[in-house]
Amino acid sequence: MIPRAVFFDAGNTLFRPHPSVGDIYARVARRHGARADALGIEARFAAEWSRHDNRPRRSVKGEKARWKALTRRVFDGLFRTEADFAGFFEELHAEFAHPRTWRLYPDALPTLKAMNKLGRVVGIVSNWDERLFELCDGLKVTPWVDFVLASAVEGTSKPDREIFRRALAKAGVRPSEALHVGDSYREDYRGARRAGLAAVLLCRRTSAPDGVRAIRSLRELSTGFFT
Repeated sequence: MIPRAVFFDAGNTLFRPHPSVGDIYARVARRHGARADALGIEARFAAEWSRHDNRPRRSVKGEKARWKALTRRVFDGLFRTEADFAGFFEELHAEFAHPRTWRLYPDALPTLKAMNKLGRVVGIVSNWDERLFELCDGLKVTPWVDFVLASAVEGTSKPDREIFRRALAKAGVRPSEALHVGDSYREDYRGARRAGLAAVLLCRRTSAPDGVRAIRSLRELSTGFFT
């Protein structure tokens, strides 16, 4: 089946933090008086992410509160006062809304352009908040997609079926006519499959689970994947 619509995840699929999450967090933290190094913060972030419930919240306010709670755990004991932490978090939250904090993967725009040339409906379906729209504009992604769905704005998140249903409605296609591409096995691959879509797992540096259709680069989508 050649899909009429192709949906993409955003973070770590089309673009990534630059130069790294740890570097950005540590750099902003130092401006607010915290002694922090990039590698140490990266390790603490990874540990806290794996230890706690980090499922996206279904509102813009709830999503910001989720990130604030996670960031507080990462920086536990590193700020002198609560006011220092609060000022740091507000600047950090704004920093991640700025395109300078992100880099497109080299295969992202060529793939989106190729999907347009093939006549596909192209959408972004991401667990994100309202900052996603500014990022897509600033990274020059918006002209190459037909719509962008951000979970916190929609009030539903991957892997729930509802966000995929909304993407299908935007695209005007049936589940069997759509393909979803992303880097998360649970949210992207399993979520899309449960909603009746075809799915491809993007594994840039990792191995895919057995029986999962996977690609190493988005370029594979425009080099014979649909033939």
